Amino acid sequence: MHDELAEVRDFLAQCPPFDSLDPDGLAALTRRFVIRYLRRGASFPPEGQPCLWLVRQGAVELRTVDGELARRMAEGDVHDAACLPDSPEIGWAGHAVEDTLVYGLPRGDLERLWEEHPDFRQQSLSKLVERLRRARRRSEAAVERDLGSLPLASLIGRAPVCASPAATIREAATQMTRERVSALLVVDRDRLCGIVTDRDLRSRCLASGLPDRTPLSVIMTPDPCTLPPDAAGFDAVLTMTRKGIHHLPVVDGQQLLGLVSSTDLLRAQRISSVHLADRIHRATDLAELVVRCAELPELWLNLVRRGEGAVVLGRVVSGIADALASRLLVLAERRLGPPPVGYAWIAFGSQGRHELSLNSDQDNALVLADEFEPEQHAAYFTRLAHEVCGGLAACGIQPCSGEMMATNPQWRQPVAAWSRLFGDWIDHPDPHKARLASNLFDFRTVHGDDQLTAPLREQIARRCTQHQTLLAHLVVNTCAAPPPLGFFRQFVVIGDGEHQGELDIKRHGLLQIVDLARIHALGNGIRETGTVGRLRTAEGTRLLSREGAETLAAAFEFLLGLRTRHQQEQIGKGLRPDNFVAPATLGAAERHHLRDVFVAVARQQKALLLAFPHAARS
Repeated sequence: MHDELAEVRDFLAQCPPFDSLDPDGLAALTRRFVIRYLRRGASFPPEGQPCLWLVRQGAVELRTVDGELARRMAEGDVHDAACLPDSPEIGWAGHAVEDTLVYGLPRGDLERLWEEHPDFRQQSLSKLVERLRRARRRSEAAVERDLGSLPLASLIGRAPVCASPAATIREAATQMTRERVSALLVVDRDRLCGIVTDRDLRSRCLASGLPDRTPLSVIMTPDPCTLPPDAAGFDAVLTMTRKGIHHLPVVDGQQLLGLVSSTDLLRAQRISSVHLADRIHRATDLAELVVRCAELPELWLNLVRRGEGAVVLGRVVSGIADALASRLLVLAERRLGPPPVGYAWIAFGSQGRHELSLNSDQDNALVLADEFEPEQHAAYFTRLAHEVCGGLAACGIQPCSGEMMATNPQWRQPVAAWSRLFGDWIDHPDPHKARLASNLFDFRTVHGDDQLTAPLREQIARRCTQHQTLLAHLVVNTCAAPPPLGFFRQFVVIGDGEHQGELDIKRHGLLQIVDLARIHALGNGIRETGTVGRLRTAEGTRLLSREGAETLAAAFEFLLGLRTRHQQEQIGKGLRPDNFVAPATLGAAERHHLRDVFVAVARQQKALLLAFPHAARS
């Protein structure tokens, strides 16, 4: 081998991931590299065919479209943005900051290398995942984000204004006037024990004729509702709406960080998901709700253009659906009268996981207080369910084809009946019961009394860890639908009909990862319902390594991003968004990535089948 080629080979042998190649493969690959010398200040990447560049000597800086330094490359660093359509580095301008020597590999040679060495491809994708996450963090700091996705910690404008429960009403009023606040946090021995608002001073003091020396402990709202600092603005506005409050303390464990008000949220951003949720909350009838919800696709598109990630988009759509259901329930109660017994409206499926998309259908149910008497109360809740589900449909959230909705009497039960039903699914499972559990066990309270659903959530978390048979049935159900890959890792696409040549990436990708995350969550008593949250919480457990959890989370986010781009194109063409993607329309690198996602899912399915051998024999 020529000395210069030998030098290239020896350098490649030291650089991941090329160091994983055998000597023959490395020697063959070395001949395909081109060599470029860049003087200080020269543009990067150089013009020409290579799509992968490896820095041999020198240094290169990459800057975003805003001119911000995003990455500095030195000896051994790889730049492969042109090969990976998902790369955040596409479009970044680069230049050599000193005299620099680079090696380049043409696209065709790189793609043959990926085909011949799948592990090499996987290492490249792992590095891509890391860069995607770093870029997402940078973009979240750089772009104007939707208020609904901002953490509450970023919305706290000042230190909390506090008083002792022994302080008098007069002292509180004086302090609130001096500090120019509309609410006072009541703290006893560094613990938040209550809140007093200006409304309390009017309604509980002046209107009641209480003397101004009365202590705050008499008029305060004890043990106020709180949220953690990483909760999103959307969580805050929906909590305020459900609870009928306008102030939320932000608490990290036992530490009081501050207070966020509804005025703070709406002042922070004029056009946002929170703004739309607030207008939904103020709507006076169904006709107005229909008009408001028609704004959701445009809001969704704006968020996509502004760089919000697919996971955040799912939370936004779910939050709007929550706000809509809550408002429909309030309006229905006004027409029907107050409910005869307490209830909780729950959402499950994708809405329960905060993963609703623009084309998702309804999954909801009613949990009724045990005082429910069918003869006396059934008619009321039947009408309530039909009004709300009908309203959701009118606003664009289609009814469930399987009737998994509160309009079905089966999904309109007292707490005790739900508990017996869940207990039967856990103790005496079969494939059908496991499918029902897959949907219902992702439930989340949207409106009504949280105390009614808390025992059910506790029952699921506690008992599923003790009953491996249910988990085995869940494994069988999810592994019955392997990823759509055939021999030689070819995609198995739909053969005929409207979607010929396409893949349903929800049914044959996203839902499989959702199922895997659910199994790990239920098996470990994890109360989280979101897919990514479940994977992160379950990483390092007996059946899910940290690497496995990271891989599934990255695969899930990749598929969500792929669907987001697809649906963005459909909305731009005036089409109804769906989940069908044609692999032939994707770039070569993106098809490789999609294959890797499916391989990763299949590997995790196989691992669960090995862990539940009786499931594999079912």
